[in-house]
Amino acid sequence: MNTFEFQTLDGAKPRAFAGEEVDVLGIGVGPFNLSLAALLAPLDGLRSLFVERRPGFRWHPGLMLADSSLTTSFLKDLVTLADPCSRYSFIAFLQRTERLYAFANARFPTVRRREFEQYMQWVCASLDNLRFDCEVESVVRDGRALRVTTSHGVVRTRNLVVGVGLRPSVPACARPHLGADVLHSSQFCTVRPALAGRRVAIVGGGQSGAELALHLLGLTGDAAPAHIAWLTRRENFLPMDDSPFVNEWFVPQYNAHFSRLSPERKRDALETQRLASDGVTLPLLTAIYQRLYEITHIEGRTGHCALMPGRSMANLHRADGGYVLSVDDGTGVHAPLHADVVLLATGSEFQMPGALESLRFEMHTRNGVPELDDDYAVRWNRPSAARIFFQNAARTTRGIADPNLSLAAWRSGRIANAIAGASIYEVGTPPGFVDWPHGDAPQAATQQLVN
Repeated sequence: MNTFEFQTLDGAKPRAFAGEEVDVLGIGVGPFNLSLAALLAPLDGLRSLFVERRPGFRWHPGLMLADSSLTTSFLKDLVTLADPCSRYSFIAFLQRTERLYAFANARFPTVRRREFEQYMQWVCASLDNLRFDCEVESVVRDGRALRVTTSHGVVRTRNLVVGVGLRPSVPACARPHLGADVLHSSQFCTVRPALAGRRVAIVGGGQSGAELALHLLGLTGDAAPAHIAWLTRRENFLPMDDSPFVNEWFVPQYNAHFSRLSPERKRDALETQRLASDGVTLPLLTAIYQRLYEITHIEGRTGHCALMPGRSMANLHRADGGYVLSVDDGTGVHAPLHADVVLLATGSEFQMPGALESLRFEMHTRNGVPELDDDYAVRWNRPSAARIFFQNAARTTRGIADPNLSLAAWRSGRIANAIAGASIYEVGTPPGFVDWPHGDAPQAATQQLVN
């Protein structure tokens, strides 16, 4: 079996919901809610349902380039770090698809994102608590529960889990120009902008920008762009720090430590740790450098690519059938950069789902982001029997691991335990090798395990 594409669970239109009630309803079926769906599936007597507006599971399809790889270990899959014996692990996928021995023999340094997407599609096909092609329209209170209206009917639940992902972060100056030639990196493979013989500017020096740069540098002959400019506000094209002690920032113990810091110290820590999650993997940087060497010294082409660190896009406007970027070098001096295509590798940001608008003002929020407890449930400003959990909404309160796969299974395990009202999964805070400072909490509090 090489692909696991499907339209809905059974290949037909989703059945209508006739006011049914479930113990937990998940909005969105991305990696994080899929992780929770897999952990909830074996729990007898707990009714769970996860709905997704798309017709099938896709994982960042707009940036699924051929050579894109995971930036973390495959052991940090949907379930293993919460339930190593789960039938929904990546290792189980390799065994069930008859590729386990070949995978071991291949000695891949990391897993291709295409294969990890196949793994997650396989998990989807193995679960019966998912419904695709089903959009959530509104969520309102209904007594002690929540009434969720979808495109296929109404569902009531006491536990709602939001896992709709982040939205592309687009600079304000670029928003009026979004289209076939000005687009966010997350849309690159779906929009497929015309590149041959055109001037292309990449804005952003992180992993996505680097993947786009290598892809463009690999285009040859008539398919190649006329010129590539790659901008980053950083002082250089810097590697992701994947060293062992830095990876201690991606474990439950540090997650608990970070949550106790003051807002000011959290902001400082996130800035200090930026390259642990937003840098470029060293193999990718090496591949880009080697490709530049080939272009310059073997193919004999010069002036094909401009690498521009220490610059940012201050403005963007149309001119002469293309675009002009106003490039700021950090000194207040702006220089024009002409381009026909502008690719925005400018990250992503949280946005409250529109379906939750009626409940937004009942939530404690900070800068528009809901404040969550240790089980990732919303802190209400009034007593509530109903709970709403958020996946991938706690970077500023729980640390840089939150948007990554690293703690996905652990976080889902905590949510599963909270919903079940029992310690089904061992997802405490095992000690690491680093003794973090006590931060802003009394010493006794820092030593208390989160169970």
